[in-house]
Amino acid sequence: MPLFLIRLGSGDAKDMMELFNLIPIHEAMRYGHWVLPTLDGLPRVKKPPLPVWIPGWLGVLFGTGSLWVLRLPSALLGTLTCMATYGLGVVASRDRRLGLFAAIALAGMFVFTRQARLASYDIYCTAFTTVGFMALLAMVEQPGRWWQWACAAGVALGLAVLSKGPVNPLFVCIPFGCWMLVYHRTRRAWLGLLLALLASIAVFLPWLLIVAQRYADAGYGNAWAAWTRQFVRYSAAKGPQYTDTRWYYFGMLGWVAPWTPALVAALALPFLPAQSKPLPTEQEKRTRWLFWLVLLLGLLLLTLPHQKKQRYALQQFPAAALLAAAVWQEFCRLRRSVKIEPAAGVLLAAQSLMMAGAGALLLAFIGMMLGAHLPPYALHPGKLSFWQAMAQLKPAYQALGLFGWLGIALALIAVGLLLWRTQWQRRFAASFMLYSLGTWLLVGSTTWAYRSEAYQTSVYKQPTRAMLALAGHHKIYTFIQDRPWLPVQYYANKILPPVYAPQLRAIVSRARGPVYVLTRKNPVFQRKLAAICRQTHRKSAAIFHLYDGHKQQYLYRLTAVKKQ
Repeated sequence: MPLFLIRLGSGDAKDMMELFNLIPIHEAMRYGHWVLPTLDGLPRVKKPPLPVWIPGWLGVLFGTGSLWVLRLPSALLGTLTCMATYGLGVVASRDRRLGLFAAIALAGMFVFTRQARLASYDIYCTAFTTVGFMALLAMVEQPGRWWQWACAAGVALGLAVLSKGPVNPLFVCIPFGCWMLVYHRTRRAWLGLLLALLASIAVFLPWLLIVAQRYADAGYGNAWAAWTRQFVRYSAAKGPQYTDTRWYYFGMLGWVAPWTPALVAALALPFLPAQSKPLPTEQEKRTRWLFWLVLLLGLLLLTLPHQKKQRYALQQFPAAALLAAAVWQEFCRLRRSVKIEPAAGVLLAAQSLMMAGAGALLLAFIGMMLGAHLPPYALHPGKLSFWQAMAQLKPAYQALGLFGWLGIALALIAVGLLLWRTQWQRRFAASFMLYSLGTWLLVGSTTWAYRSEAYQTSVYKQPTRAMLALAGHHKIYTFIQDRPWLPVQYYANKILPPVYAPQLRAIVSRARGPVYVLTRKNPVFQRKLAAICRQTHRKSAAIFHLYDGHKQQYLYRLTAVKKQ
């Protein structure tokens, strides 16, 4: 929880995927769009409603839409994911140490920590998918309560579908099904899977039926078809961001940092002969294969349908943490009489060097901040020289100050040296706790610095507020094909209603005062605006210019032409 709560509500909302969820949350709280959440007033059927419902209800309960309140469920679900990972480790090995190692490692992974602090869809789906995964594994490994675990798995996976659709949970369920074909081909196991499937359908189907009944006439009734179209569209998309998978396979090794050395070793763990005492049980061996399969086959499946982004692989992180924990578990069981193999020695040395190296890099960072005359910090930098780029780190330095960063750097170097000593003394439980301390210190300090106000100030907030001040109490309309990008919609703090040209003409005809329209200086939209002005005896004047992050937008005021 401390890692997830550090400056949770500081600054502005900047992450685009978080904005895609924050806008529907605000509109649900403000206008009651709960059954089918909306984005800028239009029904958003591409995403399910649970990540809107939970923070939205919490915001209504506390009477505020602050970032801290809306992000709090994500931090709680990040913690739930760690607890479910602990459960997976216990069920897999009957060894609570494996679950504890995995939960601690998962919380200290940079990408996971970042996603657990955003009010976006991915952490919701990951949390419920991991709980469902734990229940499925318990269903086959603890057959005495198979039907209870099957129902729990179905409910959790149904909530995962209500969080981000059916695709992401499949990246865990498909490897699990392949593993069952090898190790659990019993009638009871497959009956449990059927029961879990029925329970999951019972969770998400009612919402689909309600939407189909209420919104069929408006063309938004088939949410499942919208999810399918989105999946097919991404699968068939062209361009390097969709088709280049060269680095996506290896990206996980960087995304789990600072636990990269253990995960590299874990990829070979199922293939190596065990030298521990006691030896891994048959249950441990087959569940290690399961985690290996969920990680590798899941990443392979992820390269097929989606644009290549870190957050799409978030449900694979618990499996990565469990594999890394299994490496540490083997070291803790290693007999003192057994010689440490060269490859294992490289792994142990790499972990010590990673901690000490991180401290040395921080010392170099402090030196650059102190010894160089840096140019002013720029909020929206373009192409920068080296020293200009270093200037962008000044707010990070100021967030903790000289003594704060110096203390962290020296602490990481000390952890690296102590780690070296305890590992070669074969005190591996103490070594794990030292390494965990170092990773949490590194992740926590960099999170604190990154969440400083300088980095979390949106360049779109003030221009949007200035535009609203010009419009006063009037609504600002947009053409439905030319809506502004997410930051402007979010910081407008009210819906900018998107309309078609005939609708806008009818609005302008009825209006007695000025009408405000936000659109590009694009020939298509300019002709539409000019035609509306002619037909309604209005004249338009551009009174404000705004860049929304994608395109240049202009605010037009349409006023009546005085008759001669």
